[in-house]
Parts: sequence; structure tokens; C-alpha cells
Amino acid sequence: MDLIDILLAILLVLASVLCLYLIKLVKRLFITINIIESELGEFDRKVTPLIHELTEMANSGNSIASYAKDKTDYVVSWVDGFKRKFDGFINRKDENVSPQSNARNLVTNLKALVKGASTFINEIKK
Repeated sequence: MDLIDILLAILLVLASVLCLYLIKLVKRLFITINIIESELGEFDRKVTPLIHELTEMANSGNSIASYAKDKTDYVVSWVDGFKRKFDGFINRKDENVSPQSNARNLVTNLKALVKGASTFINEIKK
């Protein structure tokens, strides 16, 4: 036997050992993949109900927000209607603040008072 035959035999033994080690590593890899797969399945079973509950909570929150928005829109429209009804009174008060308008109102009221008094005296004389 030559040195080459001895080295070839050693090489074949080492290749066989490496193949057996590779098979063992592949087997461990498949076991690890199965464990991860089962853990992911368990995680999915636990998370799915949580996601459904969160969805229901979000829908409930949306319905509550929608209800509150409808009510605030109703109140805002009611307040706007109230403002529109009484806005004329408020604006008239603001418009009649000038001295000219106050004097004009005083003269108009005095004319009405004189006219009412003269009508009253004429009715008494009859």
C-alpha cells in the first residue's frame, strides 16, 4: 500500500464522518423547524382572538364616536338656528348705538307720543 492509498482511505473515512454529521445537522434543522412551526401555530391561536376583540373594540369606539358626532352636530345646528332667530335683535341693538340714530328714535317716539295725546284729546272732546 502506498501513501496515496492510505490517504485515500483516510479521506473516505473523513467524508463518511462528514456525511453522517451533515445528516445529523439536517435532522436537527427539521426538528427545530417543527418546533418553530408549532410555536407559531400556538401564537396564531392566541393572537387571533385578541385581534377579533380589538376589531370589535374599534367598531364599538367608532359607533360611539359617530353617535357623539351626530349629537354634537345636532347641538351645533340647534345653536346656529337659535343664533339666526335672535341675531336680528342683537344686530339692531349694535346698529342703534350712534348718537344720530338715538336722536332719530327720540324724535320719532316724541312725534308718536304727541300724535297719540292729540288723538286722545280729540276723542275726549267728541
